[in-house]
Amino acid sequence: MRKKIIVAGAGHGGLVAAYRLAIKGYDVTVYERAEQESDLGYPWEDFFDVNTFPDAGLPMPETGKIPKVPISFYGPNPDDDPICQTVNDGEYEMHMYRKDLYAHLMKYVKDAGVKMVYGCEIQEPIMIGNRVIGIKTSKGDFTAELIIDACGVDSPLRTKLPSYLGIQNELKKYDYFYAYRAYYNRLEGFEDVKDEYKVYFVDDGKEGLSWAVTTKDSVDLLVGRFEPFGDDEIKRMYNICKQDNPHLGSELLLGGQICKIPVRQPIAILVADGYAAVGDSACMTVPIVGSGIANSIRAGVLLSKAVLADKNGEFSIHTLWKYQTDYYKEIGASMATVDLFKIFLTRITKDDFAFFFGNKILTSEDLSINSNETSVKAMFSNITFSIIVDRLKKVGGNPDLLKKLGSIALSAGKLKLIMTRFPSAYNRAAVIKWANRYNKLFAGLVEDL
Repeated sequence: MRKKIIVAGAGHGGLVAAYRLAIKGYDVTVYERAEQESDLGYPWEDFFDVNTFPDAGLPMPETGKIPKVPISFYGPNPDDDPICQTVNDGEYEMHMYRKDLYAHLMKYVKDAGVKMVYGCEIQEPIMIGNRVIGIKTSKGDFTAELIIDACGVDSPLRTKLPSYLGIQNELKKYDYFYAYRAYYNRLEGFEDVKDEYKVYFVDDGKEGLSWAVTTKDSVDLLVGRFEPFGDDEIKRMYNICKQDNPHLGSELLLGGQICKIPVRQPIAILVADGYAAVGDSACMTVPIVGSGIANSIRAGVLLSKAVLADKNGEFSIHTLWKYQTDYYKEIGASMATVDLFKIFLTRITKDDFAFFFGNKILTSEDLSINSNETSVKAMFSNITFSIIVDRLKKVGGNPDLLKKLGSIALSAGKLKLIMTRFPSAYNRAAVIKWANRYNKLFAGLVEDL
C-alpha cells in the first residue's frame, strides 16, 4: 500500500515536497483553505535565488530571470548617503508575481498526481500519544502516515501541538511583521530614478522598515511594522516616500492588503513523530525582510529527501531529524545569524541609526552579493564576528550604541557555539537542551537591548 501524506496548506515548501514525493509514488493530498487555485498567492512579486527551481528539480519558468537589482539602504538623516549593495556583472535573480509562481508550481504538482482539496479550513492536529496522525478540518477529519505543516505563520497545527513536543507554539513581538504592500502607478517625466530599490530602516521613530521599489510601470511600496497599524500610518509613509520618490503616483494598481509574515530565525524544533513544519509555519524567511520563497522551497526539497530516506516509512522524529539537521546546516544557522542583526535594528533609536549610517558602521562591502546567493539571503552574509568587533572601534563616541553592538557581538559568538552543539542524531534530552539554549539566546537579547 502506498504511504499517505497530507500537506496542510498550499505553501511553496509544502507544494514542492508534495511534488517530489508524489513522483516517487506516495499518495499525497494538499488541503487548502483558499476556494480555488486562482486564489493562491499574495498579489505581489518577489525577488529570489535564480537556482531555486533547478535545485528543486523543477524546470525554469519561461520568464522571470532578470539582472540582480542592488538594494540601497537609507537611514533617518537625509544628508547621509545611502549604503548600496555591490552587484557584479552577470548576476541574476528571479523576479516573479506570486500568482505566476503558483501557476508554475501547480502545473507540476498536478502532473505528479497530487490531489488538491480547496475550501478546507484546517482546525487542529489529530494525535495518538506523541504522534500526529491527521488533521481536523471544516470538511471532516483526515489521517495519514505523515502530516506536513505548510499552513503559515499562525498555523492551526503548530500552535495547537502539545507543549511537551518542544515545538514553539506562539510567536512573540519582533518575530513577525504586519506588512502593507501595494503597487502604485509610476508618473511620467521622472525617467532618471537614482535607486530602483530603496529600503528605509527608520521612519520617525517607528519600529520596522519600508521600501519603495521602482519598476518600469509602477512603484512597489511596502510598510512593515512590528505593531498593527492602519490607514493613517499607510498615508504617512506614502507621503514620506513620495518626497523621496516624486515618480510615485496615487493610482493603486495592485495589492493594498495588510498581512502578517514571520521575520525571525527558524523555530528550534521542526519535527515530531508524524509531523514536519515547512515554510512560514517554521519561520523559514530571511529575518530582515521576510522573504521566504527560496528558503521554503529548499526546505521542501530537504524534507522530501528525508522522507525518501526513511525506507520503512516510519516518519518518526528520529527519521525526520535528518530534515531538521540538513535545514539548519544549509540554511537555518545563517538565517539565525541574520536575525541577530534584525534584533539589533529593532532596538536602536533614531539617533543611533543616524550615527550608524553617518559613520559607515555598515559598508557596501558588507552587503555585497555573490553569484551563488539570493540577494536577500546575502544581504548580511559577510558580517562576521571579527567584522562586528572591528566596527566596535568606530563607535567609541556613542557608549549606548557601543553597548548594543557589544551585545550583538557577544550573542554572535554564543550562537556559533550553540550551533556547534546541534544534535546530529535525535535524542530527546539533547534536543530539548539545545532548543532551550537557542531560544533563550534570542529572547534574552531582545530583553537586554
